[in-house]
Amino acid sequence: MKETRLRSLAKTIAYRAVASALLAGITYIYTGSLIETGTITVLFTITATIAYYLLERAWDSINWGRVP
Repeated sequence: MKETRLRSLAKTIAYRAVASALLAGITYIYTGSLIETGTITVLFTITATIAYYLLERAWDSINWGRVP
């Protein structure tokens, strides 16, 4: 059973929303700057979203660990 691309995309967006909020909180505590926090969070979120989506699609083609 394979996932649709839309399901992979929905999982990616949900995960990135949570992870981005955590990243922003931690970054703000560390830097104390909203500008630095925003820049780091946006740049990392864009690259991590692409990486996570590609990883999800790659794992979808691997049958290891699946049961019928």
